[in-house]
Amino acid sequence: MRDSHHPLFGVTRQDIERIVEQILEEITPDQPRAEQWSLWRQALEERLETFEEMVKRGEPLPETAPDLDELRRYVAALREEEIISQFFEDQIRFVLIKAMVLGRRNEREEDGNDE
Repeated sequence: MRDSHHPLFGVTRQDIERIVEQILEEITPDQPRAEQWSLWRQALEERLETFEEMVKRGEPLPETAPDLDELRRYVAALREEEIISQFFEDQIRFVLIKAMVLGRRNEREEDGNDE
């Protein structure tokens, strides 16, 4: 029985996301998802902002603080990975939804031919 929550496919967004996750696990089992890259980037950005505020206030940075330019490069690299991963994940979603639309259209055409 089809889920009545989605008028076009008969599936929910959660169903689509579950399928996308299964596909991604098969294709890239050990690769972080865009969401994970985003969390890592945000954590480094917060750390960078803290250090930059300390510098603005004239406070000395801890001896263990990384070089701020290097930290900025890490943030940029994480942002790039996040964007690339999000693009890839969105492409999987697009292909899946397109296949569902085409399948639904074919079903309708077949139903129309039987009448």
